[in-house]
Amino acid sequence: MLTFHGVPLLGLGVGARSYTGVLDYMVGSVKPSMTEVADYISRAEAHALRPVTGFVLDDEEIIRKRLVLDTFDLDLAELDRFGYRDKAHLFEPILDAAEETGLLRRLGRRVQLTPEGFKYRDILSWMFFSDNVVQLDRDYYERLHQQNQRARKHMGTPVGISGIRTARAAS
Repeated sequence: MLTFHGVPLLGLGVGARSYTGVLDYMVGSVKPSMTEVADYISRAEAHALRPVTGFVLDDEEIIRKRLVLDTFDLDLAELDRFGYRDKAHLFEPILDAAEETGLLRRLGRRVQLTPEGFKYRDILSWMFFSDNVVQLDRDYYERLHQQNQRARKHMGTPVGISGIRTARAAS
């Protein structure tokens, strides 16, 4: 694993995203220009890569990330150090509904996706995203749409991207 200024660089390439336990960041852009690629190569050769965009995950976002990525087999007790018990009211209704519909099973405090849960894992994972992350996702894809003339021609504008709303956002 490469590091720059104390931050591990996990994704390689100008458009790669890197994740650590507490960071989500990029050292370039998703659709880089040739100039950005050249700048990235120069900075990489000079060992001078630095994040240009990203955010630090607070305890709630760390819990959400683990639920999104690890629900296939996750011991919720591992999340207690991030305050899971105090924030359980945000997640337990989702886990209960997933269990009731056969998407996951509980073994004590461990949750595991069922075969049906694996099938619908992407949909289930969206239920754990915070309103902030849903909005960041929506803004990002709407910005991409605005920059894509062909998409605007065929889909029109404005286009509603990522129409998922949480109960908190809907009320």
